[in-house]
Amino acid sequence: MKKFIKKILLLMFLSIIFIESMCYLFLVTDLYLFNYSGQEVYRSIFKSKQKNKAKVLVLGDSVGYQLFPNNRCIDKINSLACNQSIGMSGHFLLLNNYLNSGNKIDYVYLVYRPFSFKNNLDQVYTYHYFLKPFNLPEYIDLFTETVKKQIEKIPYRKFCRIPHILATSWAPNFVSEDKNDFTFLSPISVEYIKKIVELSIKHKFKFFILPAPLSSETKGLLDKINKNEISTHKLENEFKDYFKNLVILDDSLFWEGGIHLREPDKFSEKYKNMLNFQYENKSK
Repeated sequence: MKKFIKKILLLMFLSIIFIESMCYLFLVTDLYLFNYSGQEVYRSIFKSKQKNKAKVLVLGDSVGYQLFPNNRCIDKINSLACNQSIGMSGHFLLLNNYLNSGNKIDYVYLVYRPFSFKNNLDQVYTYHYFLKPFNLPEYIDLFTETVKKQIEKIPYRKFCRIPHILATSWAPNFVSEDKNDFTFLSPISVEYIKKIVELSIKHKFKFFILPAPLSSETKGLLDKINKNEISTHKLENEFKDYFKNLVILDDSLFWEGGIHLREPDKFSEKYKNMLNFQYENKSK
């Protein structure tokens, strides 16, 4: 019986070693990114560390990503748009990477749905989309105390870099118990929008926030937003024309759920023109 148990334990040990080794191989060769949930985040991280001559940079949530895909060349625009699950902190880190890589830019656009700003790294998606790619020594010094406190609430956070976890889409079924007193701008969104503004002053680029299109189905949720949060946090300049530029489209143009566009290419040109209109007028 003891020999049998030893064989079982040895088999389990060897199986773990094999699985971790194979996952590590997939990680170092980037094979794990094939059909990987969140691969657009890793593409943005890679691009954020490359030299590029584009003078216009786009950050954005998943609808921003639909309009300005980060896997496509878009005239003189370089897109690092990916999704909202990385939080505003993640978008700041991408921008900071880009600037630290020696890139010179004139304009940065954040293309974001109104409801994406509410992300306070308190979602079930935070583990997979933020912790796995960003909870690294190179970024930790850029985490505010708010970010650190939010991360500490997530179970199994210390294991997110283990090969078999990192190479798969596994994440704990995290449900935040936070009692939020905001309806629009989360504390993390406020902190990192202000950090982006600081970068814009330091590196002399103009920063604009543009709304991604909404479906008629989700339009009613706008009534639940307290726009006074903008003035409370002294972000009037950044959100000056945000709601005025908001585009509401028919539900039939969106997939079920009313978030993602069925045919985003039909609207990319319109939003590219919005970018041009913004900076051509602001630069006068």
